[in-house]
Amino acid sequence: MLKRRQLLLGGLGLAGASIPATWSYSHKEADSLSLETLKVPIRGLERPLRLAQLSDIHWDDGPTVRWSLIEDAIEQIRLAKADLVVLTGDYVTFDPEPISALAPYLGQIPSRLGIYAVLGNHDNCTPTSNRTITTAFKKANIEVLENTWTDVGGIALAGTGDFWTGPYEPRQIFTELRNRKPTVLLAHNPDSFWQLAEQRVDLQLSGHTHGGQVRLPFLGPLLAWRSRLNHYLPELSRAIPRGEAITRTGSWEGEYRKGDNHLYVSRGLGRFRRLSIGCPPEVTIIDLIPKA
Repeated sequence: MLKRRQLLLGGLGLAGASIPATWSYSHKEADSLSLETLKVPIRGLERPLRLAQLSDIHWDDGPTVRWSLIEDAIEQIRLAKADLVVLTGDYVTFDPEPISALAPYLGQIPSRLGIYAVLGNHDNCTPTSNRTITTAFKKANIEVLENTWTDVGGIALAGTGDFWTGPYEPRQIFTELRNRKPTVLLAHNPDSFWQLAEQRVDLQLSGHTHGGQVRLPFLGPLLAWRSRLNHYLPELSRAIPRGEAITRTGSWEGEYRKGDNHLYVSRGLGRFRRLSIGCPPEVTIIDLIPKA
């Protein structure tokens, strides 16, 4: 029984490790930022464009992410000299009020073409969450894209409402675009990507999964075992609709393709209880390049 509990807490994925040692390691990883880079060829793109992606910050004054990690991520974006900064949801955990401290800071990220955002399921946890976060972002000059698009740097930059909590209406975007422009879509939940195969989605940027948060040898992402984790992490059941898996498509992290469409799933910054094994938090730099 002890071994099972340790496993469910991510405690003994490494043979012989004690609960305190593994817990300490998981917190160390949760505070260690990984810089991920990728290049994506885009047909019809006239000139290269550099994007920086931040996701799943879950700012709640410490239990999920340390402020120093957010500072490190923003410094990496500054050094990368990104043309465009995109934020892909879950800025808070449950209470929306911490956005009042986070939004002004995010709004100061240097970006030649601006900062754009979509909301995630945690950004809709209370009746006032969506409005509170959207208002804070507007004051910080961060544009929230909710089932709409805008022309930025030669691409159609689009964003949807959250796939679970809504309003999710991608038809409003693609009816206007009609597959005519290079399109980058911001959508918090990666599962939505697989429903858009008939649309032109040169790149979808998502988060939501935390990369699984804990990945154990032979067992994969621990968050895939959600029903067994609810006893130990009851906050999960508050954020996940009944009957839903965190991802039904297995889109946990990294790159995926379907035809000419391309998906990238960020592991994000925040971690429930700062528990992270095999899934270090990330900031992502994406170079869009013209496709030969």
